Amino acid sequence: MVTPLRVLLLLFYVACMTAVIMVLSPKEIEIGDGLTMNVFSTEDIWEKDTTTRQVDMSRFDDFANKVDSIEKITQKTGEVLVTTSTAQEDNSTVQKEKIEPVKDIKFPVQFPDSINPTHLDHFFESLRHIYKDKSLVRVIHYGDSQIEGDRISEYLRTRFQNKFGGCGVGLVPMLEKQAFRSTLTTSHASNWVRLAIYGNDAPKKRGASRFGLLGSAYRYSPKNKDSVVHAEKTYRSWVSFKETSIQTDIKNTQIENIKILYSSPTSKINTDIKIDKDAKKDTIINQSLGYANTFNIFEQNIPTKFKKLTINFESAEGAELYGVALDCNEGVAVDNVALRGSSGVEFTKIEKEFFRQQVKDMNVKLIILQFGVNVVPNVLSDYTFYENLFYQQLRYLKSLSPDIDILVVGVSDMSRKQGTRFVSYPNIEKIRDAQKRAAFKAGCAFWDLYQAMGGYNSMLSWVNNKPALGNKDFTHFTARGARVVGEMLYNALMKEYDNFKKRMGYEDKVQ
Repeated sequence: MVTPLRVLLLLFYVACMTAVIMVLSPKEIEIGDGLTMNVFSTEDIWEKDTTTRQVDMSRFDDFANKVDSIEKITQKTGEVLVTTSTAQEDNSTVQKEKIEPVKDIKFPVQFPDSINPTHLDHFFESLRHIYKDKSLVRVIHYGDSQIEGDRISEYLRTRFQNKFGGCGVGLVPMLEKQAFRSTLTTSHASNWVRLAIYGNDAPKKRGASRFGLLGSAYRYSPKNKDSVVHAEKTYRSWVSFKETSIQTDIKNTQIENIKILYSSPTSKINTDIKIDKDAKKDTIINQSLGYANTFNIFEQNIPTKFKKLTINFESAEGAELYGVALDCNEGVAVDNVALRGSSGVEFTKIEKEFFRQQVKDMNVKLIILQFGVNVVPNVLSDYTFYENLFYQQLRYLKSLSPDIDILVVGVSDMSRKQGTRFVSYPNIEKIRDAQKRAAFKAGCAFWDLYQAMGGYNSMLSWVNNKPALGNKDFTHFTARGARVVGEMLYNALMKEYDNFKKRMGYEDKVQ
């Protein structure tokens, strides 16, 4: 017969054994291949407040307030801070940015040589000559899913264009596979095929291939398995770009110029560009792009503020497109190139001369690389292998042009569940340090996003902030959080721009 006393004794023994296990066991047990199992501990009982060991979020108030101020300005028609194409650097009629950058930069851009920080000078010099040369300076922001949907890039673009002029969202693909952009909606025909430098869309053959600046190429007349080109057949396709209902900057769909990036070694490409205005479809241009055995750009000036822009294509098989650039004629263009699932080690798969020609023709002056969140889940004790792979990519990108600058944005904080709490992955700083060493060895600038966020357990703080700056996956930023990051990065860059002008003895005029 089981008496109540025996039941109590059994429960008491179980409790004692559990307590001993909780005290003596490690917090986590490695079970192989980078996988770990969390062990319930006494801390999970007594430390009920899951918000402990967080950073002071008041340090970001100035940046968040700046984000709100910028959005109020750029959403209003009539207050667009875009300098005109006829403006000169010393022209007092040029409308300057109304809100000055934050002066206190606690986490500045870092350089391999702190005494002689010249590693962004080519980019800064190009900014100074925008008005004089009437040029369009291009910035490409490459990253993983952390920048997907035009996050961070969107805000950087707004800030740069408000200060140096420009409009439009820059270079966009023919089709968006994963993300919805907050700045532009893309729709397309069903017969587009995407080739990419990584993932399932990568070519099966080894070695470098011809890809565009977006790390991809698009075909609407795929070759047969026997690779026979049917020059007698005609293929048609289309892509359409439409303004979104949630855009925070009216300059997103305000453009002066359209560029179609392509090659077509076997046939002409006929195209027409149509813009919807008040439910009326106007054909702006009907043009033959002609033959192009290598990279080429079709460029058409179209000053407009569009709600929907459609481009139709017609050609025999063999045409290949690399994207459409929606820009102003001068100012700054910022391209968002999100490579979901990438660790930033695939750029060498692009043929160098093909890549170099694009960088030159599109006037790319700054490349921002923001990767790392796909490396973090694979917890290792050493990341020398990643450092070496990343260094090879940086060296390759630097070799594309003598006057191109590169800024590496270090990995952001990420949290995982440990018992009942979320804590930072233990390898974040190791990955950050590997990226920094690779950047400095390759002669590139570095910005430490992990420390700028607040360091250890900062993502937990960003998620718990009101309003939230981090998503519940404890990896990605919310839209507001991405803009705060963009504001911090922009201010760090502009601080170095001011230092550059002082170092060079330039007078501070409009810029």
